[in-house]
Amino acid sequence: MANKKIIKITANVIKPKKPESSYDKKELQKGLKVEQEHTTTKKLQKNIAKNHLDEDKNYYKKLNKIEKKKNEKK
Repeated sequence: MANKKIIKITANVIKPKKPESSYDKKELQKGLKVEQEHTTTKKLQKNIAKNHLDEDKNYYKKLNKIEKKKNEKK
């Protein structure tokens, strides 16, 4: 019960200020996939992704490029 309350509070604390319609759907979907690594809570995944996209609308494109380069070096 306490975990659910913490997750709800956390999701609200990082709640983005923009409406969902202002985000590129493809980028948001990429973000949801990436953020699954950090939490299983959909609302929290979405809020984290939106916050990253607020910082940089190409956040997940750039992250993908970095990951590809990292994997090429292995």
